[in-house]
Amino acid sequence: MVTTSNSFMILLGATACSLLVLIVLVASAIRIVPENSKLSIFRLGRYIGDQGPGLVFVMPLIDRAIRINVNDQVQHAQALQQMWGVIGETQTPVHTDGHVEVSGQVWSAVSHAPLPAGTKVRVVKVVLEVEKLGP
Repeated sequence: MVTTSNSFMILLGATACSLLVLIVLVASAIRIVPENSKLSIFRLGRYIGDQGPGLVFVMPLIDRAIRINVNDQVQHAQALQQMWGVIGETQTPVHTDGHVEVSGQVWSAVSHAPLPAGTKVRVVKVVLEVEKLGP
């Protein structure tokens, strides 16, 4: 037999649980991103963009946010720019593809003209090749 006080307690308990779940979801949706970072947001596994720094909202249970340190990207870019003009040596014949040793590291390389293995070369450009993400 359900009395008025029992139904009130059930309603109060359900309301308290609902509020607790709502507070947890809202708290997990708010991210504070430091100045030297950004968030890469993936919605249901698909990349949708970068956000931050500052206050960022993500959709709980749907979005996944990965923090990226922007300073690391700047350091890598500066290191690649320092390769311009560096002298290296071809390890294999180079034209549409081949391998060149530069500063003790072997890199894939291309050349406008065919170059035999053992040729001294100079770095004139660093190319970033990309491919489509997802289906």
